[in-house]
Amino acid sequence: MLRKSFRTALVVLLAGALLVVLAVVLIGPSSISLHERVLHEERSQDAGITYEYGGGRYSSDLRLLRVVRPTGVVHELRLGPNATDYYYPVVLELGAGREPRVRAVDWLPDRVVVRFESGESLDVPADNFRSVR
Repeated sequence: MLRKSFRTALVVLLAGALLVVLAVVLIGPSSISLHERVLHEERSQDAGITYEYGGGRYSSDLRLLRVVRPTGVVHELRLGPNATDYYYPVVLELGAGREPRVRAVDWLPDRVVVRFESGESLDVPADNFRSVR
């Protein structure tokens, strides 16, 4: 009887371990960065724009990165008061899988508009990134 209980417990334990491994393999890699390369970087303060948060005014950063993950390469735009550590992420999927190149960034009091050389643009409301801390 004890032997059957032991086998049942072992099967349940192994099944649970397998589920954990599957979750890490299927879900986890999409958030793990193996390598990051900055393609474009700038600050709203350089354009004379700051954003209000918590009674103060802060500059915001914009970083465009090429991120290598176990699941593949993605291009991510990061916006925030310190976009190196705290940011609002936007994964870019712009035409034909080409690497995006920033043509211009328009910092506005209520949003930022990023224009790419491909002719596409992205409009991000300031509410999405100004309070990221």
